[in-house]
Amino acid sequence: MDTNEIAFGIFGAYFRRRRAKFGSVRDNLMKARIYVPVERWLSNAAFYSIIGVVFALFIYLLMKVMLFFILKSESAFGLTDIILIPTVILIAFFSVFFGFYFLPQIKVWERKGKIEELLPYAIGYISSMAAIGVIPYKIFKKLSEMEENYGVVSMEAKQIVRDVELLGFDFITALRNLATVTASQQMRSFLQGAVTTALTGGEMGYYFINASKMYMEERRRKYGDYISMLGMFAEFYVVGLVVAPLMIIVVMSIMCFLGSASLSTLAAIVYIIIPLGSAGFIFLIGLYS
Repeated sequence: MDTNEIAFGIFGAYFRRRRAKFGSVRDNLMKARIYVPVERWLSNAAFYSIIGVVFALFIYLLMKVMLFFILKSESAFGLTDIILIPTVILIAFFSVFFGFYFLPQIKVWERKGKIEELLPYAIGYISSMAAIGVIPYKIFKKLSEMEENYGVVSMEAKQIVRDVELLGFDFITALRNLATVTASQQMRSFLQGAVTTALTGGEMGYYFINASKMYMEERRRKYGDYISMLGMFAEFYVVGLVVAPLMIIVVMSIMCFLGSASLSTLAAIVYIIIPLGSAGFIFLIGLYS
């Protein structure tokens, strides 16, 4: 019996009775394409949280024993340990449990970013196929076979093909199902628009063409804003971390030579402030990219 079965055997009944309370976790598991029932996922979370507590206590006790022999103290435990041990237990347990709890949501964010990066190009492909008269289901089936070009978007399209060919749903229902479980709000809007167009008697081919123009225009606008933001960051970087520090270093060097300044201040600017400032700019650029 593996650890998953052991965890489910211990905690499965508890989380199964409370399954409705963890609807957000269940939805995130589906959107992240983690095909594990929510009660099993949370059972693993509780089980590994207990293992984390045991491991944290073992490390803590090992460190206490080592300090006892190194410092030759009279007592290995004291009032501080009475406070620290429960703190270590709580931190270890909740760190592991909430790591499991929020991991699906993190995976959803990652998947959302990958989908929305490629979605405008995938919609462009869909519109080009629609322009030559290919029926909508065949378009999505062809898209599902082009994972090398459209990555996660093609993997999402495979859900439509699975629902139609394996589970027997009609094409519109398959679109609705994917719109329900996709991680991207943009893709959800695109699919819901396609469903609405079909149900109101509109031509899906024209909808795909118009959607392609809209998404590509949005993509160009986003890149334009990103380039403007990079230009602003570049100006701040040049002024704040190139010109100003260089002038300060020159002045501080002269002052150090005259004996009215400390080398430690100059070293702090060169080895701490400038590297940390550069790291901060890299982080900001990555945050907005």
